[in-house]
Amino acid sequence: MTTIIIGGVAAGMSVAAKLKRELPQETIIVLEMTDTISYGACGLPYYVSTENPDRSKMNIRSVKQMIDSGIDVRIFHEVKHVDTHNKIVSGINKDESFSLQYDRLVIASGASPIVPKMSSMPVDKVFTLKTLDDGERLKQAYSKAKRIGIIGGGYIGLELVEAAVHLGKEVVVFEKANRLMNAFDPEFSTMVYDELIRNKVEVYTDESFVDIKETDDGLTIITDKREVDVDILVLSLGIRPNTSFLKDSNVELASNGAVLVDTYMKTNIENIYAAGDCSVVTHMITNEQRYLPLGTNANKQGRNAAEIIAGEESPYPYALGSAMIRVCGLEFAKTGLSEQEAKAANINVVTTFVTSHDHPRYYPNATDVHIKLVADASSGVLLGAQLAGEKNAAIRSHAYSVAISAKMTAKMYANIDLGYAPPFATTYDVTQIAAQTIKVK
Repeated sequence: MTTIIIGGVAAGMSVAAKLKRELPQETIIVLEMTDTISYGACGLPYYVSTENPDRSKMNIRSVKQMIDSGIDVRIFHEVKHVDTHNKIVSGINKDESFSLQYDRLVIASGASPIVPKMSSMPVDKVFTLKTLDDGERLKQAYSKAKRIGIIGGGYIGLELVEAAVHLGKEVVVFEKANRLMNAFDPEFSTMVYDELIRNKVEVYTDESFVDIKETDDGLTIITDKREVDVDILVLSLGIRPNTSFLKDSNVELASNGAVLVDTYMKTNIENIYAAGDCSVVTHMITNEQRYLPLGTNANKQGRNAAEIIAGEESPYPYALGSAMIRVCGLEFAKTGLSEQEAKAANINVVTTFVTSHDHPRYYPNATDVHIKLVADASSGVLLGAQLAGEKNAAIRSHAYSVAISAKMTAKMYANIDLGYAPPFATTYDVTQIAAQTIKVK
């Protein structure tokens, strides 16, 4: 049997490595359009900031290592078409065409940054961040620039704002929505805004990017409200699934182009699977198919898809959208549903917002942790958590992820036997203190 995998980064290589262990005799071909596979893309902002000065540390496995393990990795192979009737994948290898027959196909083609239409695109002044080469170019640009513009106030945009602040640069950020980091509830967006202002970042929300003008010294960013001069511009407007090659393939896609899959990573076509940033996941609470392009989901989907192909029952119905981010001096984390997401899903909820300490005040360097919980209004079952603080805040979201996955009520969570010692926590951990304040209707 031959399994072809389109894409060689997180999900694709997770499928390949696990499937080879499960089915050693399987012919596994990985088609990657670039020359790089298996790297930690989430580390790129910290390479740009020079907190990690060694690019090689982001490489997980090389092409040679994968080939030596028995996986046929073919770089510079860009897939252009999938013939699902005859089970043929075709495309371009540099200047030559290729056509390959498969028994099973895994679509793990990832996603690419959204780039708006502009009157000009000076490649030495306008950047996106997705690949290792992108990171190298942006690191060099950051080192030379004095004033950096960033379009987009989501996760990647904010991480790159932090990188600029870390390097002592002037930075200005624009966000089309009326607040930053709008995956969280407004209370946390306010904290992000205040933290950026404290670090002398210029922040403009509720502004739409229109165009740029190239100048002798740099660029002028044009929005619907103002013009701002910068040396370089970073576009962080989100990502779009790499699925254009599936046109006319009969593989069903979501409205944004993501491949529709069930909890077994199966598409609507027999023996075709999809995983990672090119596909949807099933949200554990709402049971809806949602686009959650996170490295955590990609790796788990990939591993589980390999097990399913190998004949195991290994669904992935556990996605909660769990995410963490550091913005200058504050940590943020989210798991499950925010209040705004719960209301959009027509779930009747109760919420609480609590501020307490990460450990007792009598032990040195106690700091505040801010927690918002979302729970079902009638049962008290936990549905979501958001946290922020200077330290020891983000990692605490892990416990809430487990509690939500186990369908625990707030009262149950408030009484579970968590550990305690003054350097680490209070007798009731701050996460339990928050849970104690949930009152069902």
